[in-house]
Amino acid sequence: MAIANDHQLRETAEKVSALIQEMQNYLGERNTEEGKIRFPYGFIRTAKHFRARIAFLDDHTLQSNIAYTLILSDVLRWALNRMHVVGTAREMLAKQIICVMGGIAESTTKHYLRGQVSTHAGYKARTAKLVEIGAINQELKEELDWLWDTRMNEHLFLVGDLEYQRYSVRESNRAVRAFKSLRESLETHHAATPK
Repeated sequence: MAIANDHQLRETAEKVSALIQEMQNYLGERNTEEGKIRFPYGFIRTAKHFRARIAFLDDHTLQSNIAYTLILSDVLRWALNRMHVVGTAREMLAKQIICVMGGIAESTTKHYLRGQVSTHAGYKARTAKLVEIGAINQELKEELDWLWDTRMNEHLFLVGDLEYQRYSVRESNRAVRAFKSLRESLETHHAATPK
């Protein structure tokens, strides 16, 4: 029976949660094919979809690798949005989405500016160059620089503080929006740039 309203949705979620908990209680730490749950179709977008969104990058290998990483982002976002994960585990899911978006932004800016900045230019030098050439505005630069600063926390030896209660769904959404805005801005800039 298909779910027709929020009441049925809530009841279904409670049943599924109870069944998954029963499976976990039975399995404990053990792994088995019989205990795997099929990931639902319809949320994870395809590599082809993502490659089309970054067609302004003229390197098929880079397009594909970014597309594969965006597929990972879809999996992480599904877990964050569809599962009731709480506490530190939820925060670390949010952190991973931020790190993924930061890594993709890094590769995108580096490739987009090849030949226009030194190959050793840092990320923030590249976001400054993007503002200079009119590819992004200052507000987006600040968002991208926030994304980079936060992404650098994947290097745990650089963090220096406890990461407890440091990341949120709001920040992971901010990271996704920052990359989306970068992609849209570069797409527009690329289309307007004489070839």
